[in-house]
Amino acid sequence: MAAGEEILPTIEAATARRSAPRFGIPEVYAAIALLSFLVARFVPVLDFHLECVFRSLTGIPCATCGMTHAFVHLAHGHVAEAFLWSPLGALLAAAAWIFAAADLLRVVAGWPMPPISMRLLRSAVFAGAAALLVNWAYLIVHGLGP
Repeated sequence: MAAGEEILPTIEAATARRSAPRFGIPEVYAAIALLSFLVARFVPVLDFHLECVFRSLTGIPCATCGMTHAFVHLAHGHVAEAFLWSPLGALLAAAAWIFAAADLLRVVAGWPMPPISMRLLRSAVFAGAAALLVNWAYLIVHGLGP
């Protein structure tokens, strides 16, 4: 290193690095959502016939029973059947895939990730827990799937 060279990057270089698009946590979730669609659409996961351990032990479906069926049916365009298997699973699949598309658009457009307030985050967690309980009640009352 020659005398007089800076060791630390310039302010301009640091600012350019911060504003450059990067692969972060939202993109990891978007990639997982995209992968879930690809698997649900192109891998015959329903042929594996895996039994829910909770249901086999208790005789009642667990809170997430039917979600794999819901994802697969929705990925094939069978919306009604997806909702019959698990209303929350169908909504979760749709939301995940919409998020993946929206995040791709955000990255391509160079938009920053919008901030999420703690109040909104707490509300989302509460709503998610309530939706899980309602879905579980649906599965118990109506049985699992069509």
